[in-house]
Amino acid sequence: MFFHFKNCSLDTNRRELHRAGESVAVEPQVFDLLVYLIENRDRVVSKDDLIAGIWGGRAVSDSTVTSRINAARTAIGDNGKTQSLLRTIPRKGFRFVGEVNEARDANQQAQDRAEADPLPPLITDRPSIAVLPFENLSGDKRLELLANGLAEDIIALLARVPGFFVIARASSFAYVQRPTEVHGIGAELGVRYLVTGSARSSATRVRISVQLVESESGNQLWAGRYDVERGDTLDLQDEIARQIIVELEPALTKAEFASVRRRRTDSIDAWTHFRQAAGAVAVHGWNEESVVSGLAELRQAIAIDPDFALAHALLALVSAFGANLSLVADIEAVKQEAQDEAERAVAIDPNASDVLGLAGCALADVGNLERGRALLLRALELDPSNAQAHVAFGIVETRLGRFDEGIASLKFGMRSSPKDFRLTFWNMLLADALCRAKYHEEALNVASQAARRDGRLYGAHVISAWALSRLNRPDEARIALADARRVRPTLSLEEIARFFGQGAAADLSSMWN
Repeated sequence: MFFHFKNCSLDTNRRELHRAGESVAVEPQVFDLLVYLIENRDRVVSKDDLIAGIWGGRAVSDSTVTSRINAARTAIGDNGKTQSLLRTIPRKGFRFVGEVNEARDANQQAQDRAEADPLPPLITDRPSIAVLPFENLSGDKRLELLANGLAEDIIALLARVPGFFVIARASSFAYVQRPTEVHGIGAELGVRYLVTGSARSSATRVRISVQLVESESGNQLWAGRYDVERGDTLDLQDEIARQIIVELEPALTKAEFASVRRRRTDSIDAWTHFRQAAGAVAVHGWNEESVVSGLAELRQAIAIDPDFALAHALLALVSAFGANLSLVADIEAVKQEAQDEAERAVAIDPNASDVLGLAGCALADVGNLERGRALLLRALELDPSNAQAHVAFGIVETRLGRFDEGIASLKFGMRSSPKDFRLTFWNMLLADALCRAKYHEEALNVASQAARRDGRLYGAHVISAWALSRLNRPDEARIALADARRVRPTLSLEEIARFFGQGAAADLSSMWN
């Protein structure tokens, strides 16, 4: 990232400061202080903030802070008086008040775009297909839930056909409001075929239209139309899914359909709270605010519908991650909540792949590896296209020392959902697995990509530091660790041990101060 202000430019990637076109020598701590103040220029930064962000919370004298502030002013040519860029607020702290323009290097932008959104390779060894979200042609909100559930059921049914490669829901549903041509979607997802559809309702009937399209040519290979009486939402979408799949893939008539029926809520209010919880993490990443917001929304969803299995499962997962990432106040209580909610979700619906995938991941994250692994295996048996379950299963395998199997499962899950909003977080988990398996160069590459894609993901910097320390590059490792601590000033070795393992904490302890 480049920060341009007055006659200065600050390059955070190369850790260089230029003033009036000339390079300015800056001590590492002074450079970090400048970056911290510029990144937090929307507020007054207290001395305690600086100590936490730059010195990691260690005891630092007032004179040390003052000397670093003065050195920063000198570096950028600020005399601290007329039109000062770095202003001291008496008894409050400091604030960078200069006008700042942010930019990224053109080559880096192109590289980031290529790394963040590459076109996945086309699956050539078996039929590959994506089911796009069905369009709701009526103003009926309940019909929209029906249409989404219908597409999900078709995904689950197709995934059970031997030899099929089916893109996960999280990626195919990324096209809800993207008017992209069929050829473009097929290229982005790396599939040969697409299923599209629409739903329209009247007072007593629902009409569903479905098409099977070859993505490269855009040719329609098959189309079907179904008119059914309105009835119970679950029964209706199960019946329509059966009719469509019998036409779309005759081999599915040999599969069991009973396992596809999933426990959903009929309450729009509960569903809304559930989606807001998922969106809190998707939009804002894993931090204290998003976790607190997500937990509150999920508890409201469950209060409205206590039998909403998927909400219980997601509550378990958010609780587990929140505890392991030290994003909640009472870690042990939240870990216990994760365990309880996971088991409650499974008790409500033991045959829903998405429920089992989230619950299994949560249980593994709070230390119950074997129970979590069993649930994840069942989730994949029910729906082999469940990308989240593949990723979670890969993590469990690496925790159990089966590194190659775990890494393969992680990569398969990520390939199954190439447009998933969780992809950057999954990359961080893949980097962690690679580092545990001693594939340090690959771990560093994957972690660096994750850090570039999401600057808030401090764990990616932690893994970069860990990999660099294993590669005997201590100076670079210290810089990466400093980046992690700048993003998360409260980061501790205990937190690193809890999420990344004792090995990572031990390797990084020597460079902590």
